[in-house]
Amino acid sequence: MHQVLYISTAPNLSDDAVKSILKQSQRNNPQHEITGFLLYNGRNFMQLLEGEDAHLTALLRKLSVDVRHTGIVRLAHENVRGRICPDWSMEHLRLAESPKERQVRLSQRLPASLSHDLHRMVMNFASLN
Repeated sequence: MHQVLYISTAPNLSDDAVKSILKQSQRNNPQHEITGFLLYNGRNFMQLLEGEDAHLTALLRKLSVDVRHTGIVRLAHENVRGRICPDWSMEHLRLAESPKERQVRLSQRLPASLSHDLHRMVMNFASLN
């Protein structure tokens, strides 16, 4: 089992476009046993994906040519014992307007078993304006 955390640039996507991405992920991910979450701050995505390495590699190849975002930077790619998001085919963790509210909301929603390093990266992402 592997986890990948990446960020990418996707300025000016509408709410409908983000919803479409989520629906597509929620429809496609279960057949490849991929789970995770997605954050969008109006300019950038941060996404955690978890699943078998071959499935993640194939998905990342697909994502790399998706015109809705550019500049994918992989922040982590780790071998893990098990899923931290077993029930999330793709959960949208919405970011509140104020960075302080974001931190509180995310602390309540992030899986407790998220590693310290990944937790820190997600919280740092959420503090960006």
